[in-house]
Amino acid sequence: MDMLMIAFRSVLKERVHELLRTCGVKAYTEFPETVGTGQSGSTEGGSFYAGENSVILVSLEPAQRDKVAGAVKAWRTEAEHAGWVKPTIRIFCWPCTQLI
Repeated sequence: MDMLMIAFRSVLKERVHELLRTCGVKAYTEFPETVGTGQSGSTEGGSFYAGENSVILVSLEPAQRDKVAGAVKAWRTEAEHAGWVKPTIRIFCWPCTQLI
């Protein structure tokens, strides 16, 4: 099992939730209104794309993990080919063992 951490601009929340539903993800933990700074700039009022981030943690088996990652990659590719700004979303993954 792996833990995914999905960090994204909060304005993308509906689309991210839709992707998770489409991939069959039914349980996750979400931390709304997080702030930070990264490659696309600060989330605190100083940049053009200022706003808040959200973070979702979800533990998944490898097949479902790959399905979620593939869906997000496809979304980013679709946006790029359509001439849109790529969605500001990152996914990180690490091994996860449920203890209780």
